[in-house]
Amino acid sequence: MTDNEPPDLAERAYRRRKIRDAALILPLLGAFLLASPFITVFATDGMLFGLPVPFVYIFGVWILLVIAARRMARRLDQS
Repeated sequence: MTDNEPPDLAERAYRRRKIRDAALILPLLGAFLLASPFITVFATDGMLFGLPVPFVYIFGVWILLVIAARRMARRLDQS
């Protein structure tokens, strides 16, 4: 296939299914990363950027999940 030809339907369907499957796993990953037992690993008295480490961890994971969901949604709209 050359660069000028559009991808065939089977390839486009495979890519779309792959992105959709990843989008279904994202909430599970988020629930695991934000689960209380996992957060206690980062529960220290230390500070990072002048903020408590658990605070930075929770909001860091949250913003990364939002960015990942946005990218996946855009890719699903394009395919």
